[in-house]
Amino acid sequence: SCGQDKEVRVWELASGRCEHVLSGHTDDVRGVSASSDGRLASSCSFDKTVRVWDLETGQEVSTMEGHTDKVFGVAMAGDGGTVVSCSWDMSVRVWDVESGHAVGKPMQPPSTGAFSLQQPCSSDSLGTGESVMNQQPGSSGSLSLKNLSMKGHEKEVLDVAITSDGGRAVSGSVDGTVRIWDVGSGGQLAKCQGHSDWVMGVAVTPNGSLAASGGRDGTLRLWTMSGKEVRKIKHTGEVTCVALAPDGGRVVSGQGKQVLVWDCNTGSSIKGLSKHTGAVRRVAVSSRGDKIVSGSQDMTVMIWDMKGLSHERTLQG
Repeated sequence: SCGQDKEVRVWELASGRCEHVLSGHTDDVRGVSASSDGRLASSCSFDKTVRVWDLETGQEVSTMEGHTDKVFGVAMAGDGGTVVSCSWDMSVRVWDVESGHAVGKPMQPPSTGAFSLQQPCSSDSLGTGESVMNQQPGSSGSLSLKNLSMKGHEKEVLDVAITSDGGRAVSGSVDGTVRIWDVGSGGQLAKCQGHSDWVMGVAVTPNGSLAASGGRDGTLRLWTMSGKEVRKIKHTGEVTCVALAPDGGRVVSGQGKQVLVWDCNTGSSIKGLSKHTGAVRRVAVSSRGDKIVSGSQDMTVMIWDMKGLSHERTLQG
């Protein structure tokens, strides 16, 4: 978990014990994401950095610098080898964990003066791109690029998610769009349009079969990875965050002080979980799909049982 105290905390869920307090960021920590085996985690901060941590020792592995503004979202591939991040600087960046270097140029609009990345869904494609890494494992070589001429988000990017294999990423932006990316090339695979306001949160199933987004327009939307909207679920207020069960059967959203659970196939409400006393800002589903985790402005993290949809534990510290 993370917060405005500039720290990342590692918890043992069964006991509720805080195992490590990870210090290093110099401003609010906005997001965290862990590898599938629980060995590594990444964090992002308003200090413009992305950091990778060893969860067993509590030590920092690397600091990744390159964003020029606050970093709002981070996601780590299942094997811990790749991290994607998004920022108020309107870019999505891909990082190699072993080297700590950015892979390719950021996915951002050409107005910034940097290379930009896009592969439009329509037939009037502006181009394709390819990134080439001239670095062998263990070497101190640098990254080189060619043929990068693609467009990205037009406004600030607020959240990002990645498939377990690190092959595809999903991002949501103030520009009201959800975009799906090929991580290897930086090419845009789909531009998902439907939200009428900021996209606050995004999620994707581990196998990349389904993506979800939540927005200030009070809707939660489900998308195929080709960019087709398959369901719109209306809320009574803005949707601050979303998470998908690994099998794609359920989707979880945050609205106000509630954690809401929905059936992806029907769009019907399963249950609203009410125990937080502050706005819910982050939700997650465990890799086995048996737990829901929620983080709130009330400075607590709550663990919920997915099957029984009941509160199990509150983490505070």
